Amino acid sequence: MSINFKKTLSYSAKREKYYVSIIIFILYNKAISMIFFQEVKMTILFELDKLIQQYPKIAEILRDCPYTILKSFEIQTYSKGEFYLEKGTISNEVYIIVDGLVDIFIESNNGKRVSLDIYQSGNIIGEHEIIHKNPFSVSVMSLSNITILKLQREQFLKWLDLDRNFSKFLIESLCSQLYKLSQLTEVYSIFSTKEQVSLILSKLNTTQCIERSQLLLQVSSTPRSVDRILKDLREKNIISNDNGLIRVINHEKLFIYGRDV
Repeated sequence: MSINFKKTLSYSAKREKYYVSIIIFILYNKAISMIFFQEVKMTILFELDKLIQQYPKIAEILRDCPYTILKSFEIQTYSKGEFYLEKGTISNEVYIIVDGLVDIFIESNNGKRVSLDIYQSGNIIGEHEIIHKNPFSVSVMSLSNITILKLQREQFLKWLDLDRNFSKFLIESLCSQLYKLSQLTEVYSIFSTKEQVSLILSKLNTTQCIERSQLLLQVSSTPRSVDRILKDLREKNIISNDNGLIRVINHEKLFIYGRDV
């Protein structure tokens, strides 16, 4: 039996050429993927830099943030009511509010909502729960269009270890929240509807206003009771109420009104 060595060598060469083509194709795609990945990361860093320039609170938080953490952030935007985290759920992410307003609230079985705080630029969502993977103790919803930074739990914990500035900021933030919560407990457990409404309105300056719907969320009373107080305040020329937009006209009278219980 004779063997055609030319034919065998030709087949072997073709097979090697085929395998080399596959390897080149794999390496090419891997290189393209790496380039694309790096471009995505550079885009994120570029966008982060713009946010840092625009929002002082974000600049303060990210001042000493390591590069390995910075490139792990995701920038997300949501419309009013679209961003929602329900009480009792467990999240593997932490969110930093860049722009917009977010309501932190609890809700009773009969649907009564009580707002505990309104978060804005620089506030962090989920930092309490994520360390021990606890479920959310409150619900969260966007009150306006918002921009947030999302970070995974593993990267968040690394950031705490590596960045002393951020650790200090977080401790101060948590202490501030605890103090505010203790004040809120006093307001809801002791203050009358009249005192609660007066206290909330007293925080507005002459150029600010508050929607009736937002005011209702911050008072532990029925809408009917709140409307009665608003009607009385309007009749006394202490506030104006233009289609649900409430402004304080006379802060001095408001102060006296709130103390006259």
